[in-house]
Amino acid sequence: DERWLHHVQETYWLQHISKLLQGSRRIAELVMLERASVLIHCSDGWDRTPQISALAQMMVDPFYRTLRGFQVVVEKEWCSLGHKFSLRYAHGGSSDKQEAAPVMAQWCDCIWQMMRQ
Repeated sequence: DERWLHHVQETYWLQHISKLLQGSRRIAELVMLERASVLIHCSDGWDRTPQISALAQMMVDPFYRTLRGFQVVVEKEWCSLGHKFSLRYAHGGSSDKQEAAPVMAQWCDCIWQMMRQ
């Protein structure tokens, strides 16, 4: 449906996904090709940081592309570092809807995009 595609374009969803993948690829290149150490910290550290860090790890290390590795990277980059799942998805009676953001959905979309390409 043409209207649906137009609505998707208005959200800039694909641009966000592209930027996340580009940033993750750059980090993976620094680590793999230049043998550099990197520090990833985006603004408040709750949203972009785990997205980019986890994606870069999945690009660099095939372990993180296994089911067990996926579990480890979610625990390590999202759960252990205190990602605000309930706040970002406005679950559990969160009254601050302005803090809601599809951060995990964006990350999952990035993974899907990596698997498809």
